Amino acid sequence: MVREIDDSTRIVESEVGASMLREYVTVHDSTVGDDCGIYERTSVKKCHVGDSVEINAGCYVENAEIGDEVQVGPNCSVVGVTHDLGEDGMELRNDVFERIVLHEGAFVGAGAVIAPGVEIGPNAVVAAGAVVTTDIDERHVVVGSPPTQDVTHLREWL
Repeated sequence: MVREIDDSTRIVESEVGASMLREYVTVHDSTVGDDCGIYERTSVKKCHVGDSVEINAGCYVENAEIGDEVQVGPNCSVVGVTHDLGEDGMELRNDVFERIVLHEGAFVGAGAVIAPGVEIGPNAVVAAGAVVTTDIDERHVVVGSPPTQDVTHLREWL
């Protein structure tokens, strides 16, 4: 793939390989590998993005390690930032970073939310709209949101 970066893209203190960044993409403090597609109105911040990764339109991705050949559907939130909760509630402007890891070949469906500190195993599938708050093992499918979430091995799913 030839490096193709739209004029509206903003890249700040980041390295981008031979990849395609579409309209209004923002990349801050990150590295993006080769053969990636990052689509319209997506923000990538404090991340390492491997090779052959697709991050679809409207995503917000922060503080994540994304392996090779990962696909992230449109309108996903992959945010490895939270705040401490105390007796007085959440602490304003006191970010706590808990890195998210999407291992090689993981697939995250449209509109999914991956919570801080979660690790998605190699070739695992996060269904569209799922909210993931715990680690998902290799080759598992996660559907729904807690407390009625279903996690199944791919061989049982197919």
